[in-house]
Amino acid sequence: MMAKIGYVRTSTNKQYTDRQINELKRYCDKIYVEDGVSARKKNRPVYRKAVAKLAEGDEFIVMSFDRAYRSVVEGLSSLDELTEKGITLKSLSQHLDPTTPDGRLFFTMTIAVGEWEVNINSWRTIQGLKAAVKRGKRLGRPRKASRIKKPLKSTVSGNPN
Repeated sequence: MMAKIGYVRTSTNKQYTDRQINELKRYCDKIYVEDGVSARKKNRPVYRKAVAKLAEGDEFIVMSFDRAYRSVVEGLSSLDELTEKGITLKSLSQHLDPTTPDGRLFFTMTIAVGEWEVNINSWRTIQGLKAAVKRGKRLGRPRKASRIKKPLKSTVSGNPN
């Protein structure tokens, strides 16, 4: 019997999976949810567990290809691995067959845009931090001593100001 396995991933625990899960429930026998894990991480235990459950003739279903893969290399490698095992990879939001030449092109482009998005956000964050340091902004958590110093000083002097 052919199984339809769904996979949902969020990169932060603050993101909500409800929309993805509700949509996948309509099509899947079982849904695997990975919360708070970047698709760029090599260690995605829930993803590995979901893929390990798949057998020839099964379908691996995601809401969008870029929710499962944020690296073109990993996406294409996974696609090839699934295809070799006779497993179909489907996206509910991108209606294409990634095993055809056109489908593979759009699959690759979708993941490339996701990969670019991660890289550009990271680059912008780094540039912003560098600019803040140049302006003299101290980065990170305030030092414990600076949080304690003022109340200590007023307690010792007896003057609350």
